[in-house]
Amino acid sequence: MKNTYRLKGASGPVAGLNHELAERTRIGSAANCELVVDAVGLGAEVAEIRLQADGSLRLLKLAEQGEVLLNGQSVSDALLTSGDEIRVGTCRWVLQAPGLRPEKVLTAKAVKPRHSALPWLVATALLSAAALAWQRGWLPF
Repeated sequence: MKNTYRLKGASGPVAGLNHELAERTRIGSAANCELVVDAVGLGAEVAEIRLQADGSLRLLKLAEQGEVLLNGQSVSDALLTSGDEIRVGTCRWVLQAPGLRPEKVLTAKAVKPRHSALPWLVATALLSAAALAWQRGWLPF
C-alpha cells in the first residue's frame, strides 16, 4: 500500500492522532493489533480494515461483543469511502482516502461548476456609482 489511506482520530483517546492504514489494520486493545487503542472496555480485536484487490477498503467487525459504527450505523461488514466516520467504543476516526471518491461529498451536483459572481459585482458597482452620482447632483434628473 502506498500510505494513501489513513484514519484521523476525531474523538476519545485517539483525538488528533493519525494512523496510516496497512493492507490489514486490526483495531483493538491487544498488543498484536496494528492500531492499539487504550480505551476502557475496548475488546482485544474489535474491528479490521482490509485493502481489497480492487483497491477498495472493507470494514469488518471481529468481536461478538461491542459495536462498530460506520457513519452512525451498526455494521459487521461494509465498504468504506473517503470521509466515512468509524466509531469503535469511545473512539471515532474519519477515513482519509484520497484514492476513493467520497460519493456523499463529491456528488455530481457538488462538483458542478458554479456561475461566476462577476456579473453581480459589476451590476452592484454600477448601481452604487449611479446612486452616488445622483446624491451629489451629478446626474441631470
